[in-house]
Amino acid sequence: GINAEYMGIVINRMAEEIKKLDDKIEDAKKNYGDIEIRDAILEKAKWYHQHKDYENARKTYQSAYEVTTGSSKKMDILFEILLIAIDIQNLDLIRDNIEKCKKLFEEGGDWEHKNRLKVYDGIYNILIRNFKEAANLLIDSVSTFTCTDIFSFKELVFYAVLTSMVALDRTVIRQKVIHSPEILSEIRDIPFLKQFSDSLFNCNYKSFFECFVEIVDSVKKDRFMGKHAKYFAKEMRIVAYTQFLESYKSVTLESMAKSFGVTIEFLDKELSTFIAAGRINCKIDKVAGIIESNRPDERIALYKKIINEKD
Repeated sequence: GINAEYMGIVINRMAEEIKKLDDKIEDAKKNYGDIEIRDAILEKAKWYHQHKDYENARKTYQSAYEVTTGSSKKMDILFEILLIAIDIQNLDLIRDNIEKCKKLFEEGGDWEHKNRLKVYDGIYNILIRNFKEAANLLIDSVSTFTCTDIFSFKELVFYAVLTSMVALDRTVIRQKVIHSPEILSEIRDIPFLKQFSDSLFNCNYKSFFECFVEIVDSVKKDRFMGKHAKYFAKEMRIVAYTQFLESYKSVTLESMAKSFGVTIEFLDKELSTFIAAGRINCKIDKVAGIIESNRPDERIALYKKIINEKD
């Protein structure tokens, strides 16, 4: 049929293109030096990469790497392999190449390469659900971002803000997220993100819960955070409940439910689960409908002071 015929033509054309690239490599080996050989191999690797033949692309980049000298040039090739590894989410391949890059840095690397590596490392840490490490790396990348081959600056802000909120403490969030000019320049263009971060930071829990569903929805659809959406949603709620409870020695379930804009039944069930798992440090007196903190009074006083120093 027409399809088989068309496929035949495409396959022949691709074979011709590969032969041309191979001839170029052979010519470089016979008549030129290492740099020309490397460039010819790289051209073939990029051809495979563009045609999404990732396995051949990776192997060909590896061949180019083996004939390359100089840590910056070597790192450029490892970055291409990292782009493939991140695209197919091969965690071992990402980790191994990040490690290789770090070793090359010890031999000498420039800021440009260092900053790009931070972004790749940040993505790797999102993929393995190490949000704290991811947050530190991505927040560090905000002021020096040039890595547009992997995602836009807007996406970097999305990842930096969400990983920070779930994993870093208030002091760092205030300084590096809430008051960051680079993040402020972009955050308004990301649906619900400013409301999400500001409402939690300013203890406006009802507003926080209103946009919570929308944010979790964005996380679910995300290529890097998607598989951790359930975990993110759980940890984010623990952060919000803990922050609220830090300010009280005791508080009624009704008052807390009202603050979050949820029913008493929902909150009781949520808190009981997290208390049983040892994630929230308090106990519920079901008869009186009161949540009692297990922490000493001076901790509460100190926390109130920190919360009130919003700026």
